[in-house]
Amino acid sequence: MTSDPAVQWAATALFGVLSAWSLRRLIAARRPLAAASHLFHLGMGLAMVAMVWPWWVRLPALPQVAFFAVGAAWFAAAAGWSGLDAVSRRVDGGATAGGPTPDGLTTDGPTTDGPSAGGPRVGHHESAWCRATHAVMMLAMVWALAVMTRHRGHAAGHLAEHAAAPPAPTMPLDAPTAVSGTVLVVLLVVGGVLFLVTAVRHARAGALAGDRADLDRAGLDRVGLDRAGIGRAGIDSAGPDCAGPDCAGIDSAGPDSAGPDRVGLDRAGLDLLAGGLMSLGTAAMCGLMLAG
Repeated sequence: MTSDPAVQWAATALFGVLSAWSLRRLIAARRPLAAASHLFHLGMGLAMVAMVWPWWVRLPALPQVAFFAVGAAWFAAAAGWSGLDAVSRRVDGGATAGGPTPDGLTTDGPTTDGPSAGGPRVGHHESAWCRATHAVMMLAMVWALAVMTRHRGHAAGHLAEHAAAPPAPTMPLDAPTAVSGTVLVVLLVVGGVLFLVTAVRHARAGALAGDRADLDRAGLDRVGLDRAGIGRAGIDSAGPDCAGPDCAGIDSAGPDSAGPDRVGLDRAGLDLLAGGLMSLGTAAMCGLMLAG
């Protein structure tokens, strides 16, 4: 794919970190459907690390193509189910904004008796567009593997002659392959940007929720102090070194306090961030292949 050491090590670092995150999520997954989704992401990250190094030509390509083809079908089906679920809820008049589920990215499938039954099950990180972008990532892997496999014989011979830091073989692409690759790159860039924008919004929503929780705690502390007969003057006169039960909660009453309710990039937010980086990273690598 490339012989530039900077690109090779940058891709290895990026997809290595993303692979580690996918492995962590796979181990923590509590449902088989969630585990399968994280397994596909783990395989994608590891394959991207391998593809930027010359020794990739020694790996069998057909199992990789089959793996990512199944992954594309998996995420496409998940996207279709999520889209059907959203449409049915709008038709039934019961569509509400869903929040992140405990398992994070693609943690569940149908958990009730039908697409429109029960309450909302998915947040932004599990929406139809999110899952569709993951399907595009899997298709991009199939495309990249097909292109690289086409030149496997040439690359293998080149590797045998130049074992140390060989220049990448040229890979001329026919028109259908180039057009399809360009479409995939555009879709990956759009999806990656949407992932990152949604991650920022998710983090801001978490911060606002933390501020509201802090204000609620401050209100409760104020009520408790009033009931205990401690006025504002008593609090002020206590000084900064106030200690004891009468001063409990005073320091944490303000909106600047930190606590478990204040969240930024939680597990769902990190899933969104990882999805954006993986989508944009895959677009960059496919772009390198298009550029030759």
